[in-house]
Amino acid sequence: MMGPPGAGKGTQTMLLSPEIGYTQFSTGDAMRRIAAKETDFGHKIKGIMESGELCPPELVAEIVIAAVREHLEKGEKLIFDGTPRTMIEAKKVDEFFAAEGYGRPLAIYLDTDKATMVDRNSKRKFCLGIEGDFPIIFRRDTQRCLDLGGTIGVRADDDPSKFDTRWSQFMELTWPVIERYKQEGILHAVEGKHDIADVHRQIVQLINWLYHTNYKHDYSED
Repeated sequence: MMGPPGAGKGTQTMLLSPEIGYTQFSTGDAMRRIAAKETDFGHKIKGIMESGELCPPELVAEIVIAAVREHLEKGEKLIFDGTPRTMIEAKKVDEFFAAEGYGRPLAIYLDTDKATMVDRNSKRKFCLGIEGDFPIIFRRDTQRCLDLGGTIGVRADDDPSKFDTRWSQFMELTWPVIERYKQEGILHAVEGKHDIADVHRQIVQLINWLYHTNYKHDYSED
């Protein structure tokens, strides 16, 4: 699942995961779990994230491959939430999958514009202070967050003052990956400006069309 910052990659991956029986894998969540640890490495990652800068791609690729290997060894199938973000990551991940005997992935791009993302990022809320932050989408998510001992707020890397940096980095570092996947015929775009339910419906319909499946696009705000 690919797209610019705030496009809804995590939200759509979270909705899709239980419907098709795949496990959601978020590099951002993996990085945030590391950043929450009181270690030198954790402090380093936390500092990078709070600055609005992207982590060095070689470092991210190393973390991603190690975490993905653990999931695959358990027999899980994965939906990548925003990975890869750079050409270096893409190359490393492709090499890993080839070495392990896996085929090329399907890349879904949530197509939207900067103005929409600035507005969306300034309003979206997350459950913070727990292992594995998650977006507050449904009414039930608020109570779930409180039950887990979390707090509801805006993530540090969603600060509007840092958005221009994140957008510029997306265009410089991630857009070439999207162009490459498009040229290779493995990327399909859906309109990401619409509401959550509409985007989700587009994604499920795309998967059904590509793989001749019959997944349902169930969605409830309760």
